[in-house]
Amino acid sequence: MSNKVLTTRGREVLAEVLSELPFVAALSAGDPAWDAQWAEANPPTPDLGATYILDLIGYVRPTIVDFVEPDPDGALVTEEGGVYSIATGVTRYVRVRVSVPANAFPGVYVREIGIFADPEFAEGVPAGKTVLEEGDVVAPGDLMHLLWSPPQFLNAGTAYSRNFILKV
Repeated sequence: MSNKVLTTRGREVLAEVLSELPFVAALSAGDPAWDAQWAEANPPTPDLGATYILDLIGYVRPTIVDFVEPDPDGALVTEEGGVYSIATGVTRYVRVRVSVPANAFPGVYVREIGIFADPEFAEGVPAGKTVLEEGDVVAPGDLMHLLWSPPQFLNAGTAYSRNFILKV
């Protein structure tokens, strides 16, 4: 018999490697049947084995990838109730901030967002381009994080931002 543990430093090393990968967020219309379930005791839950999103609206590149740490007095609050501060060094918590500018995807409901690591972009897509057009993403990469939420309607004047915390 033996015991083992992935040390905190080991997790920080993995988080550091992860943070250096490119990311892309896939916005999805999800399944409209979920809408009625949000008021129930057991709202819809993503499958742990998921590899893609259900109904692609479009892709955006994150505007920020950095390290955070849990902090009850922190300024970053996630919808799931986590509270974080920006870290001064490497931690096991990687923040991926997704910001969708107004008019990027007007007239759609977003119910699902997938954070993919190591996507393949089409040749010639500028590194600073945030909102990606059809054909800019050749392959989204590996699904790292999947969020299902009540529908968020994006009208022509709606900007949308969200922090995703990848805990290693």
